[in-house]
Order: sequence, then C-alpha cells, then structure tokens
Amino acid sequence: MTQGERPDSGLEPDASMSRAEMVEAWRERRRERRTTPDTAPSGTAGPDGFALRRWRRAGVFGADAVRRVERLLTDLVDVRSGDGAVPDEALATLRQCLDGDPVAQLPSAVRTVLENGTPDETVAVMTLIHACGLPWLTPHGQSWLEHLMGPARPALPREARPSVSEDVSGAFALADALSHDELTDLPRVVRDRVLPWAPLGTVDDLIDAGAVTRDEQPWALRPERERDYLRARLTPELVDGDTAEALGWRQLLQRQRLLDGEYVEGEDEDLYVLLQRAADGDTSVLKELEYVLPRPLVLRLRHIKDGALTGSWEPDVLSDRGLWRLMAALWEPKAAVQPGRSDFHALAALRYAYDSICAGDLKKARAQVNRFLDHEDGDPRQNAEAWNMSAYLALLDEDLTGALIALTRVCGVLPAAERNLELVKRRQATPRNDRSHPANPYLELGLPDQSAVWKQRYRDLRREFADDREEAARLNRAMRRIQQAEHHDDWSDFFVLPLDEQVFRLPDVPPVTLVPPVEPMPRQTPSRSPDDMQAIRRRAVADLLPTFLNAPRRPDHQHRTTQ
Repeated sequence: MTQGERPDSGLEPDASMSRAEMVEAWRERRRERRTTPDTAPSGTAGPDGFALRRWRRAGVFGADAVRRVERLLTDLVDVRSGDGAVPDEALATLRQCLDGDPVAQLPSAVRTVLENGTPDETVAVMTLIHACGLPWLTPHGQSWLEHLMGPARPALPREARPSVSEDVSGAFALADALSHDELTDLPRVVRDRVLPWAPLGTVDDLIDAGAVTRDEQPWALRPERERDYLRARLTPELVDGDTAEALGWRQLLQRQRLLDGEYVEGEDEDLYVLLQRAADGDTSVLKELEYVLPRPLVLRLRHIKDGALTGSWEPDVLSDRGLWRLMAALWEPKAAVQPGRSDFHALAALRYAYDSICAGDLKKARAQVNRFLDHEDGDPRQNAEAWNMSAYLALLDEDLTGALIALTRVCGVLPAAERNLELVKRRQATPRNDRSHPANPYLELGLPDQSAVWKQRYRDLRREFADDREEAARLNRAMRRIQQAEHHDDWSDFFVLPLDEQVFRLPDVPPVTLVPPVEPMPRQTPSRSPDDMQAIRRRAVADLLPTFLNAPRRPDHQHRTTQ
C-alpha cells in the first residue's frame, strides 16, 4: 500500500480504530480480493484495472473509493447543473471524470463547486476524503481533518492548529477546546467569531466556564428568540416580569411577587415561599431557610435569631421593617421594653403594654405604659395610644381625674378618643355606687373593642378555666355585658382600646435584606450536548475547504500529481 492509499476498499472506517489498525484491516481486505472478484455493492461489475489506474491521477485509490467518488460527483453535477453560480469549467471537469477520463484537476473543480454550494455538500465531501483517504488536502489540512473526524486525540500543539485566518469561523478552535475542556483559553477573536453561530447549548457552556461574560453582550449577536434568554443568564437584574413570564422563569417571578408584597405561589420548600412565611412570623421555617439561602444571608438569619435572646439587633436589621414580624415572633420580652432604642422597640413596647392589659397583668401594663410615656420623641399616634392605655388603667383604678388628663392629650391626635372622654365625664358625674364595672368586657376576653369573634373566645376561655370559679365569674360577667350591649345596640359604656388597630400592627412588607440578590437564570440546555458537538465539528470540517489542492498530492506527499 502506498502512502497515499487508505483502507477504503469496501471497509467502512471505525472511529475507534487507530491508523495502524485501519492499515491492517486494509491489508486483510486486499488479501481477500486476490481470491474474490471485486464487485460493486449493487451486484454490478466495478471499475476494471485500467479505470482504477486512470482514477489514480485524480488521487482516488481502490475500487470502493472510485465508486463512492463517482456517486458523489454524480450528485454534485445533478444538483449544480444549471446553477449560474457554478463555473461551467468546474462542472465540465466533473463530467469528464465521470465519463471515464479522471484528471488531476478534479480536487480544484470540486472545491470550486463547493464554494458555491451548501455546508452539507462540503461536509459530505470532507467525510468522503476522510473515509477514503483521498490525497486532496494539504498535509496540514489532512492532519486537521483527521483530528476532527478520527477517534479522540490529544490536543494539538498551538503551532499545529489552524491560524486565525485559516479557522475562519473559529469552529476548529471551539471543537478542540470543548474536547479538551479548554474553553477558558479561547482567544477573544475566536469567541467573537463563534458567538453568532455556535449552538445555544455551547454558548451556555462558554457562559458556565466564564469564557463569555456580560461584557461580551452575546445576546446582540444571537437570533431574536434567544436574546432574552441570554440576558437572563448574564444580566438577570435587568429582566422584567413580562420577560420572566415569557421565559417561564419561575424563581424570578416568585422573587418579584415577594418584593411587590403579593402572595407567592409554589411548593413549601421553595425559597421565596419560605421567605414569605418567615416574614409573616412563622419561626418553624427558619431551619429550612438555612439550607436554601446563600451563606451571607444564613449568617444574617442567625444574627436575627441570636438577637431575639436579648432583644438587641444591629441597626441594619432594625431598619428592615420586613423583619419585624419575625423578630416579634422570636422575642418574648421579660420586662418593660425601652421604646427609645429604635422604631421597632417602640412598636414592641406599645404591643407589650396592650398584650399585658388583655392578659389581665395590669402591673406589667402600667410599668410599660409609664416607660413609653417617658419617650416623648416617638410617633405621635403611638404616643396617643399609650396615653389612651394610661387613661384606661386610671379608669380601672377609679382615678377619673388622671384619666381625663390623659385623654385630653389624645383627642387632638386620635379623634376616636372623644368617646372615651365622654365616658369618663359621665362616670365622673355618676355616683360611685351606680357606676358599672369600668373594664371593657372585650379586653377582659383578650380581644379588641367590639371584636366579632368574642363568642368563640369566651367558649375557649370557659373550657380553659372550667375549674376556676373566680375566673369563670369574671368571664360570665363580661359575656353578659357584651350581650346586653348588643341587645340595646349601645356600647357607649365600653372604653375604646385600641383607638386605631393599625397603630399596633406590625408592617406587612417584604424582608428586603433577607432576599438574595437576583441569580442568573439556570441554563435550559443540556451541557456538552453530543448534537451540539457534532454541529461544531461539521462547521469546522466545512471550513477546511480552502486547504484543497489544485491537484492531488503524490503518495510521497512531497509533489503534486501531474496529468
């Protein structure tokens, strides 16, 4: 076998075979042909020895190679005949070879046809060159083709790879980098060349490897249908809700709904569902949150939990009003809260005083109200509610003068206090023995004034204190007073507390400092897809067209064959 020949006679090359194995297979096939007549696959007689010798001038060696080249030339002539883009001389050369007069100019003619053809035609020719070992390429072109289409090989030395001017689409460099996991080593000029045409999955591979970043703006080079996806992968903070909806990007939609204060739908283990529950004060989800939050936010969450042990938090935590419900759920004050520490502590102090009144612990309530009244620089509405609670506590002690003084400081801020002021004045004008019980029966049940759920609350408390006669008597008295007020549609004898429930409510806003930054959209394409790799190799193979020779190389690879 000469150096230009390849084991092509009737044997399809196996991608896993080395060149030595292919040569040995060709020799075995040649020994078989010495005793078996060579026939075409269709059963018709193949080219005779004279024809085979003539085809060698065109660089085609062996009967099988001749038949395959003839089929290829026939297809090219049939498709390109009448195509004004293909020079007639090139088609004439192809027809001359098919008519039994192969010439050395065949490779040049094929290249001319392919320059005006399709990538699929180019790939078909290159595949045939590789399979049949046709000496139609320059030595370095032959080496590149074998590297692309043969079995897995070590990476080519940098000096042995196509130059930037030869690798016109960057496909060879990309295929080599993918095969040897060297995407980060791709030169900038190669990245710029491959981005417009590379499969989307390969662009994702480049992004994951850090070889393509937002600075390259790859979306500007891609089809319109892919641009939003690539922006979501590289600049997620710029993606709006409509785009996320179109992409089906559920995580970003959940994040946006949470930040907008809307209800977040999803599974119980979803990050933003857990954050929503935590913001509502559900402490049972904190352990799960630690598994899904980024490390810096896990540490922040732990600081929030640790701060609840003493009621002390860092200023940046206290300033996030979306965390207040969680902090209030974690913290149980053991004594009066100092409202001057922060806005959160002021609200916590107001709620602590109110809860103590509802629980019947008037000693704690008085201590907290007095602490709050010493804090005069707070929210005027909160101060007004504190003075209203002070008036109520004075009323329970029959200190009507103190109650009147407190209420005069409330009416200018919360007009609803006028009703309480009138109640105290009436009570002051009523003989002591004729006065009704001063407590608001709703508050005795632990409910706001005129709560609609008082009956259920009363039943629950009666069951809880079934064996406590004194407590049962107190609850029954409250029940009868409410029933009487409902019967006469007159609640004027009940001290209104709170005057405005909104003043006592914890903020219903998202915990912005606990929400992770926008993460890039997870890739939606398979990683290192074989189909993508095949498409890249086909492109690289098609780029080898300029390495065609004007005439086939001689078997010694040093001289061109002459006619």
